[in-house]
Amino acid sequence: MSIKKAERQALILDLIRQQVIDSQEGLMRALHAAQIDVTQATVSRDIKELRIVRQADSSGQVRYQVLEQGKVKQNQDQVQVAVQQLVKSVQVVAFMIVIKTTSGNGNRVAALLDEANLPGLVGTLAGHDTIYVTSLNETAATTLAAQLNAWR
Repeated sequence: MSIKKAERQALILDLIRQQVIDSQEGLMRALHAAQIDVTQATVSRDIKELRIVRQADSSGQVRYQVLEQGKVKQNQDQVQVAVQQLVKSVQVVAFMIVIKTTSGNGNRVAALLDEANLPGLVGTLAGHDTIYVTSLNETAATTLAAQLNAWR
């Protein structure tokens, strides 16, 4: 069955509040169970528009949740502190950013970057002391790197 965007998005919010859903595939299954036909691209757009993120709930289980505006600010504040204390260098390479951290802090800083939902950040890949940040394009990478360097 096909429904209007606003109705579908309201249903998505209800589903993620009532069920533990941790992936787009899981959300699509829940929508199909509710007899709503939807494509992966539509689900992806809805997730972005609704500011839904994967993060640990109060019991520690990672699941989709709505990112509240106060939480965004809190996460960005945590990133700023982490960058000040743990980041040694930030370098742009095309549409990517290479971040060097103090020993053992790559994963920690990457997780904070992912949770902060910073503009232009698509995702991170972290190791022991190095993080690769993928951005939307070279301009986004340059802008994000400038912000990170300003926090250092």
